[in-house]
Amino acid sequence: MLLSVILPAYNRAGCIARALESIKAQGISELEVILGDDASTDSTVEVALSILPDIQVARLTTNQGASAARNAAIRLAKGDLLAFLDSDDEWLPDKLEHQVKFLKEHPEVGLCGSGHLLVSRHGERIPYPGKNPADWRKELHLAESFHGASTCVVRREVIESVGLFDERLRVLEDWDWLLRISKMHPIHVLPGQMAIIHENNPSDADQTAQSLVYFLSKHGEEFRAFGAEHASIVISQHYENTARAFFRHKRPREGCGFLWKSWIMAPLRNPRSLAAFPLAAFDSLLGTEVLPNILADRSRRRIRPPAR
Repeated sequence: MLLSVILPAYNRAGCIARALESIKAQGISELEVILGDDASTDSTVEVALSILPDIQVARLTTNQGASAARNAAIRLAKGDLLAFLDSDDEWLPDKLEHQVKFLKEHPEVGLCGSGHLLVSRHGERIPYPGKNPADWRKELHLAESFHGASTCVVRREVIESVGLFDERLRVLEDWDWLLRISKMHPIHVLPGQMAIIHENNPSDADQTAQSLVYFLSKHGEEFRAFGAEHASIVISQHYENTARAFFRHKRPREGCGFLWKSWIMAPLRNPRSLAAFPLAAFDSLLGTEVLPNILADRSRRRIRPPAR
């Protein structure tokens, strides 16, 4: 059974070797690796070819975002199974072997993830053991428990049924993709920590805000299917996440605007949110990141998969 590894990258010459070496360490013979190069201006492609001479490269002529880079690579893929790895992340040995074995033994499962270790921007190592909630569809409304696509192995027919990554989303694209999958196919996450996810610099704040508007319009009806209160909590969380992006970029006015929207949407979700406004002023005056770090820590606690 051929497995295609999809690796999007933009100007990752400094870290892509780590991802590629972790692919080589999987020890799977029926494997193809496809780099979706998002019009890199550094030596990303050259570094990749020096490590994996057989790597296929899908080159974009203009920078279009991770969705477009992944989609370009997917279109070249010939595998029955597709595995996704971001160019700054890495897999631990035997990850793919365990997931391929599980999918062979459970033909009803469309996507197999795994537990992982998150390395924060400040070097903190946070374990996320792989656990499965009662309802992945609802779980993914409130928590992107995969921390993106880097732990996922998915059947080709799943992608054919739900479609490619949405190229209108420059942020939240993997969350959108997982939401679409969860509505149509069973998901299972293996318990072991089989990948290391490296937290990156914060996403562009304006792109985050633009993507949020489209994301909420696209999935609002799905959120409301579980009740108005549930939808309010979900939307409130997304506003808070967007506020964090603005605070990270030292734009407290816009950050406070989204934080206020978050509080108005669901005041009881976190009554202490009002205390964030003086903290935003504190950060603005001193150039610190107290508030975004608090928001990030709270978000990480939310996205830990529930023990069941």
